[in-house]
Amino acid sequence: MNAGVPDAFGETLAEDAPDVSTAEALAILRRYYGLTGTARPLPGERDHNFHIQADGEREFVLKISHPAEEAGFTDFQNKALDHILAVDPTLPVPSVRKSLEGEAQFAASVGGSAPRIIRLVTYLPGQLLSRSPTSEAQDRNLGIFLARLGRALRGFFHPAAGSDLLWDIRKVAKTRPMMAHIADAGRRAMVERAIGSFEEHAAPVIPKLRAQIVHNDMNSYNVVMDASRPEVVSGILDFGDMIHSPLICDLAIGAVYRWPAEGHPLAPAARFVAGYQSVQPLEEEEIGILFNLIRARLALIVNIASWQAERFPAKRDYVLRLATEVWASLERLDGLSSADARRYFLDHSNPE
Repeated sequence: MNAGVPDAFGETLAEDAPDVSTAEALAILRRYYGLTGTARPLPGERDHNFHIQADGEREFVLKISHPAEEAGFTDFQNKALDHILAVDPTLPVPSVRKSLEGEAQFAASVGGSAPRIIRLVTYLPGQLLSRSPTSEAQDRNLGIFLARLGRALRGFFHPAAGSDLLWDIRKVAKTRPMMAHIADAGRRAMVERAIGSFEEHAAPVIPKLRAQIVHNDMNSYNVVMDASRPEVVSGILDFGDMIHSPLICDLAIGAVYRWPAEGHPLAPAARFVAGYQSVQPLEEEEIGILFNLIRARLALIVNIASWQAERFPAKRDYVLRLATEVWASLERLDGLSSADARRYFLDHSNPE
């Protein structure tokens, strides 16, 4: 089967970007930033990113956007980072390094491609959350960090915040055509139940909830932990999925990646939520749909990843890197009722 992209979603996931060589990355670095050093490619869904070790011990990430990426959306990211650092300078987020011309971003053709937006941001050292041992303290600290990030973004707005984004949890039903790429009928049915639960319980409530610009992608490959103290958050990466959305959607996304362990499948997520609430208390209606949002995000992940894996075989390993954990979570959460999950979160996610 060959299900297409749902209507009205952008082109940055629909078409692959022309490749960029390390030599081309270093040439950009030298010409536009006056820097020399070494470059190592980093994995990415849409853009081409390089870890730059500049001469003089400085480290950066060179970001070369997909040709279909709009300048307004990357400007959104730049200004959000500036705002966060102005409001809460102790939050470890990348900072934007301007070019020799004093620009936060500019367009340039790379290897004969259509012009692409170029940016340089500081590199955050540490160990990816995906490779860090888990702990109860880590669950809680991640929640605290996300709440602080949300508070730093609270007073910020940008016209690009209303972009139509494939990774918008509220639009999970639009990804139903992608279920055609999930071979197992039982798994397809499980995804359909998650989407149906979202439509029944969460969709009617969402318009009433408080909303603001949020990070929208606190996944385990976007968070950096202290290498020697894996319970300590040392940074968050990739602001490319930011959107104006209900706060609880942002929280649900982070909660997804607190994978069920032994005991109750929502226990790590509840600790994460408790940490969040110690900084930013939630409203009862928000907690009431959290479980449905978590399942909806899991459904979104498997639908988009299954579609991308078939469309872009070269990226198959990257887009399916969390498939085992995601399917296991979907299966464990499939056995819980919305009412029982709501009760669990109300009883176990209070700040201590």
